Amino acid sequence: GISFDGTGLGDDGHIWGGEFLVCDIKEYQRKYHFEYIPIPGGDKVSKEPWRMAVSYLYTFLGKDFLQLDLPFLKNISAGNLELMMAAMDNKINTPLTSSAGRLFDAIAALLNICTHSTFHAEAPMRLEAAVQDGIKESYPFTYKNNSISFEEMFKKIKQDLKNDILINIIATKFHNTIVSVIFETAKKMKEESGINKVVLSGGVFQNKYLIEKSMEILKQNNFEVYTPCEFPANDGG
Repeated sequence: GISFDGTGLGDDGHIWGGEFLVCDIKEYQRKYHFEYIPIPGGDKVSKEPWRMAVSYLYTFLGKDFLQLDLPFLKNISAGNLELMMAAMDNKINTPLTSSAGRLFDAIAALLNICTHSTFHAEAPMRLEAAVQDGIKESYPFTYKNNSISFEEMFKKIKQDLKNDILINIIATKFHNTIVSVIFETAKKMKEESGINKVVLSGGVFQNKYLIEKSMEILKQNNFEVYTPCEFPANDGG
């Protein structure tokens, strides 16, 4: 089971949403997950995706990210940024999340596609709309035990932005990276468990590009792939 959404309470007390599970009807084992990142301000991030971009940048680059001259930071006051970094340092109102939805928020803000949402899931929807067909490249990611880290991806995106690579290309490379994560992790889980059936669900899989490309590569590699058909993949299901 590959479960990608925005917010779900995990059995360890953290916020889940980027999970790779081996399960049957009775029980589950969480085999892999997106790495934990602080959510500065808690629920505020759903309306202010820039907070997640800052959280990832601060986690991976420290205060150096402030020197990068990133366009999305121009509308955010220095005082606000200092306050947020202090909150993360002191673990004040900064729960941890492994959420795929929050990662999409962060990238949408980082690319200055959507820093403030006016409706639910606006940031990832706008990010998906920026995708350009025909681009095959992706970014690197790493496994740290059972955690999937995007530190290398953020560093490469930082470089692409510095080199004035088109936003559409970066957005597509990001989507391709998530497809690679899905495939590579499913492959690892198959080797470990012998299970060949993959279920993709959660609100993030409403992303047409993501679900189609993921199904394509999984089926090409002889996985049995299941997705919601009679009910929606998001909270409605």
